[in-house]
Amino acid sequence: MYGVLAPLVGALVTIMSGINSRFSEIAEPVVAVLVIHSTGLIAILAVSLARRDKALPGKVPIWHYLGGMIGVATVFSSNYAFTALGASLTMAVALLGQTIFSIATDATGLLGRAKYPLSARRLPGIALALAGVAVMGGNWRLAGPALLVAFSAGVSSGLSTVLNAGLGRSKGVLHSVRANYIVGLATTATIAAVIRPSLPDAAAAVMTAGPFLAMGGGLMGIVVVSTINIIVPRLSVFMFTILMFVGQTVAGIIMDALGDGAIDVRKIAGTAILLCGLGLDTLLSGRGKS
Repeated sequence: MYGVLAPLVGALVTIMSGINSRFSEIAEPVVAVLVIHSTGLIAILAVSLARRDKALPGKVPIWHYLGGMIGVATVFSSNYAFTALGASLTMAVALLGQTIFSIATDATGLLGRAKYPLSARRLPGIALALAGVAVMGGNWRLAGPALLVAFSAGVSSGLSTVLNAGLGRSKGVLHSVRANYIVGLATTATIAAVIRPSLPDAAAAVMTAGPFLAMGGGLMGIVVVSTINIIVPRLSVFMFTILMFVGQTVAGIIMDALGDGAIDVRKIAGTAILLCGLGLDTLLSGRGKS
């Protein structure tokens, strides 16, 4: 079941990213992120009040609450990498970073995760999955700083996912989502206080964008973060990463085909290789969790 949900969440992430990207083109990126987090926070507070949700008892390490801050860093680093490298290469390098992070997390049991030892018989499947990443990237031209930023975005994305899921497991899913949006909003507000965007221009941009672009990403984000918090504790981070990315890629291919009729054969081939790598890893490691 959870293996099916992961690519569906990935597809929703692609749709959400498209909405947020369009909103960021109309408003300044920092303004867009502020509005997205504000919308999400208001919505999740309303849901929490309606359900009378309370955090589960017990204490958790303070670093469990850093997922929202790291998530904001992921957004801004991804935006920079997209501008410098283009969409395909950024996605491929970010996936490389997230995949390597997931393998390390599974192997070491980082942040209280269940351990999935990195044995020699897992290497063929992992190597095949990484080959799929390379195929997606296409022209891996030399762009050192931007490549490093894209790689870091993938690592930070994986880290925020694990932190949020860990908090959700300890304190409850809704508590984790609330914390994610509160910390993310506080982080973005601090950045905005330093940058000082024009408030009249920001208000005009939000009005121009309209309610769908301004609110859609924040509302979808609640569904994404909540579902991830449910899925991640039940799958290895490596399996979740690959399945979610497959969903993102397939949704992107469909959206491109519907939009301009273009079909990226390289993405299709890379996705197929990724799936083969995941299947081989599952087969050779004797894992079949779903």
